[in-house]
Formats: sequence, structure tokens, C-alpha cells
Amino acid sequence: MADVKISDLLKMQHTLAKTKGWLKDRTPEHAPMSILWAIDELGEAIAIIKKKGSQAIMENESVREHFVEETADVFMYLFDMMESYGITAEEFSDAYIGKFRRNMGRDWVENDAMYEKIPVKRLLVSLAMIESAPEQAARMVEVLTKTDVKLSLIFCGDPDRVKERLADADISADAFGTAAAVSFDGCAAAWASALAGEAPEACAALVLDMEEREAAVSCALRTISFGTDHLGTDHTCGDLTEVPNILASL
Repeated sequence: MADVKISDLLKMQHTLAKTKGWLKDRTPEHAPMSILWAIDELGEAIAIIKKKGSQAIMENESVREHFVEETADVFMYLFDMMESYGITAEEFSDAYIGKFRRNMGRDWVENDAMYEKIPVKRLLVSLAMIESAPEQAARMVEVLTKTDVKLSLIFCGDPDRVKERLADADISADAFGTAAAVSFDGCAAAWASALAGEAPEACAALVLDMEEREAAVSCALRTISFGTDHLGTDHTCGDLTEVPNILASL
């Protein structure tokens, strides 16, 4: 049997839509429906596993054929979604290969952090830190929101503008349980306010420069620096996605 390329599968779905008069639905507005239908088909595949069992899928020809067909249906709707958003085979391939390479370089402690109890109850992080590496910060926040660690944001400026700047980094302001603005009282006062009643020994601060480091130390916080080891912090990370690992080891 043929081992079809991604580009061929996309062409097949396009041909089907053109033949059946469905091309009008291949728009970004209709794309979410394709995702929902893919989820529905995935539910059909799961139903076979529940009703027939994995052994039947491996040993019973008709059950296996039904299961593989439902799996194909999932991908058909996902390819419909890709066409609706104009995602090319090259884009998909580049993203897949890129994610594969990142996964190959991970030690998966990050995943453990999602499911294991982390001793740190709150992490303080400045907006400047987030904007220094937005993609890494977005991933870090995504992971930590799946744990028991609470996030506090330190910022300077108008709160509404801060929300926009977070959105530019693909981070929701809702991820931060508390926030504190740097005022005339100085950085240390803001960091103390962002603790929100948590005991300092149960918290940590992610610091970008000496001012942030000194503010954190004045609040008796454990410190993690990003991209440099000359600040004299307790820990240093070269990538913000390493932060969940560090917190899990404290």
C-alpha cells in the first residue's frame, strides 16, 4: 500500500471538497467546526477501544479495519481544518520537525512538574522578564498553570497596557493571580506586595537584572536568574522552559 505524503492528503481533501461543493466551507470561520468533527471522530475511535478492547484491534481484522477507518476520519477533518486556515504541507512539516527536535532535547522533567507536587507555592516574575523571551515565557506560564504554583506579575505602567503586552506574548493576564506595579516605593515594595500573604520561604523570584535580584533578596525570596550567572542568584536557567524543572527540585 502507498505511504502518502502530507501534501497528497491535503490535495485529496481539497478534491473531495471541490467535487462535493464544500469549498465554500473552507474558510477560517468554518475551521473550528472541522476541529469539533475531528474530536467527534476521535470519540468514535475511543469507543471501539472501550467496547472491543485493544487486543481485538490487534487480532480481529474487522475491528482493526473499523478502528483504522475512524482514525483516518480524524485526520481528514484535521486536514480540512488546515486547508481552512491555509496551513500548507511545508508549514506542517516544519512545525512537526521543529517540535520533534525540541522533544529530543528535553529531559521530560517538565512533564513531571505538571503532575508532581512542587514545593514552591508562588513564583514572582516581572513583565520585563517575559518580554525578554516571550515564546519561552509563554511555554513556562502554560506549564506552571497546570501545577499548584501561583504566579505573580511585577510591572511598570498602565494595567490595561500591561494586558496588551502580555497578549503580544500570547499570555493571558488571568494566568497571574496577583500583580503589583513598581511605584515610587521602589521595586522591593512591589515584590513584597506581589507575595499576596504567602510566606517568602515558600516562594521564588525569576529575576532579570541586579535591581530585581536585590528586590527579591530583600523579600527573602529564593532567586532564579535567566541567561546569566553573574547576578549571584540561587539558580540560573538558560531557557525559561527550564523554570518548572528548577522549581520542582527546590
